[in-house]
Amino acid sequence: MELKEKFKSIFQNKIVGGSVVFIQNNDHFEYHYGYRSLIENKPVEEDTIFRIASISKVIVGIGAVRLVEMGLLDLDEDISDIFGFKIINHQFPDIPITTRMLMLHTSSITDGPNNNGNIGYNGVNGEHYYVDLKDLLVNQHSEFYAKNTYSDFAPGQKYNYSNFGTGIIACIIEKRSKQLFTEFIENEFFKPLHMDASFKAKNIIKQEKISDAFIGFVTNKTGKAFIDSTYPDFSLGNNFRGPAGGMFVSSNDLSKIMIAMMNDGMVQNTQILNKQSVDNLLAMGVLAKRYIQDKQITLQGATGGAYGISSVMYFSKQKKTGVCFVANGGNYLPAPTGLNDVQEAVIDVLISELDEKNKIDR
Repeated sequence: MELKEKFKSIFQNKIVGGSVVFIQNNDHFEYHYGYRSLIENKPVEEDTIFRIASISKVIVGIGAVRLVEMGLLDLDEDISDIFGFKIINHQFPDIPITTRMLMLHTSSITDGPNNNGNIGYNGVNGEHYYVDLKDLLVNQHSEFYAKNTYSDFAPGQKYNYSNFGTGIIACIIEKRSKQLFTEFIENEFFKPLHMDASFKAKNIIKQEKISDAFIGFVTNKTGKAFIDSTYPDFSLGNNFRGPAGGMFVSSNDLSKIMIAMMNDGMVQNTQILNKQSVDNLLAMGVLAKRYIQDKQITLQGATGGAYGISSVMYFSKQKKTGVCFVANGGNYLPAPTGLNDVQEAVIDVLISELDEKNKIDR
């Protein structure tokens, strides 16, 4: 069965709209399905822009290793030295918290308690008013401070997935680059790769191509709503809301980031990271891993889900083969791995194509 038919069979009657790009060595396949807007009856096209949810964290991690490459960051230094105030888990005051721990979700910093239906960051995630990072992490007299922002295990001891931790990495990037996180990422990666991408929907060039998001087949959030809810720019070191899942990009442009990971930092004739940086990032464990026993191949990548959106970026560096996929909503079923059935089906197509004699079916 050709790739188009494989993906069509996965998407049909399951998702509202989606876009998939499959890369194998120098071969490129793409397939775009369904609608980006049911209200306006607009189809998904090759330049449709999606919010990609937690795959955004990979780009934040790339930003951190780029700073290391520039000599501006040591992943193992105490983040207190970066911010200029003491950030500690008070149950373990002698153990420093590092950027590496934040990247690996072992910092002991959690997403904090929920307020008013908002997820984490002590109730301020999703809000547009200014909150100083220091008030969330240090100032125990602040209305935004909560003891259970910190876990009861020592920093570096245990994995605990933290969106807030990714937001703190973005603030670290701001402090060391002396640029807004969004500007640093755009200047270092998106502009050199000619990507119409941003962590702020209002910065997207083709804003009319931003896809709506759907719960099932019901519109949950429109492209315009994403634009209107763009966070304002706060002072450097305080833009922690958005980086954990807020990147907007087409599947075609996202595939450029995947190609860089498979190709030692090179995309066509543009080097966005050096080989050592890519090797370090892939070896750290920032990306999820799957070992395919019968093919003796390791896959690495990330997935995401928010607002009904579901995304996949998985690849084999060994085989220079990978897939980028985003769906804007649909009727997903949970899979035993913790992903959903559509995500797993897309990854299964990648696995089935991991024979080095295979060529992409046109």
